[in-house]
Amino acid sequence: MLQTDPRYPGWVQGWGVIKGESPDWTCFGAYGTRQEALDATVQAGQGYTVRWGSYNESSKQFVSGDPI
Repeated sequence: MLQTDPRYPGWVQGWGVIKGESPDWTCFGAYGTRQEALDATVQAGQGYTVRWGSYNESSKQFVSGDPI
């Protein structure tokens, strides 16, 4: 389950499946557990990785600090 991000109204925190470089990366989706995100990388395709961060479900925007 994704957690509400107290810093960004309307955003959630979770494990993002992303490709590319910030701020121009593509976000396949955000997941409540790291394992769910790792499983999703198979569906997302080549080049997608997993990072912890904040996700805006309506805009599909994902922000993250350093990779975990």
